[in-house]
Amino acid sequence: MAGAGYKLFSTGDVLSASDVNLYLQQQTVMVFASAAARTTALASVLAEGMVTYLKDTDVVEIYTGAAWVSLDDPNAIQNSIVDAKGDIITATADNTPARLAVGTNGQTLVADSTAATGLKWATPSSGATFSGTRIYNSASTSIANATWTDITFNSENFDTDSYHSTSSNTARITIPTGKTGYYFVFGTVRFVGNTTGRRMARMMLNGATSFGIFEATPSTSTGSDVSCYLGQVYYFTAADYITLQCYQTSGGALDIRNDNDAAFFGVNYLGA
Repeated sequence: MAGAGYKLFSTGDVLSASDVNLYLQQQTVMVFASAAARTTALASVLAEGMVTYLKDTDVVEIYTGAAWVSLDDPNAIQNSIVDAKGDIITATADNTPARLAVGTNGQTLVADSTAATGLKWATPSSGATFSGTRIYNSASTSIANATWTDITFNSENFDTDSYHSTSSNTARITIPTGKTGYYFVFGTVRFVGNTTGRRMARMMLNGATSFGIFEATPSTSTGSDVSCYLGQVYYFTAADYITLQCYQTSGGALDIRNDNDAAFFGVNYLGA
């Protein structure tokens, strides 16, 4: 009878065949080379409660009456949970360990609440990839008196992601898709010499909001050129556009210089 329990033998007791089968065999850990060898040896005498040790896997197992199961601590993480080099053990829920296969070379482990384990391997973005533009005007531009005027730009020193066009909306720098984030914005306007009035420049967002302004005072004695310098860190969303405007009150139209260093505008993407 399977599962007969434990029996303490005393001196002089007769050891019957039944005692051997029910007690001695079921109270002994049987050693086999492998699960296959165990199956061959015990095929006709399997009984619930039998305990075996397998040499090839170093595993102790018990027969439940239906199958052989490991006698490892049920709260211990089993060796079988990992399959390959680099696997890591994580969890899918409370008291539920799981395997996460190793990623590819160069990937890093990041948190991801949408993944089953809450983790995933991902390729990090390269911090060395520059994005931005610097544009300038190769021709002098006439600025009307007392009128805020967008400066147009017909040339580019560089433009990594189509921020600017030299043929359409040439006054604009437009934030491209996928580049929402923080930017360093810079610009310079140099007015030709004149001793009268005010000289100003400002940066505009979507033609409506000023987010940086600078005023320079012309010399009333020398009439030398006057420059306005602007620099600002600002957050933009994809499709936002920015312009550089200038303003002067000399009493008539006044030119801004045409050089690579006299009227220029640009952005450097800093990150999201």
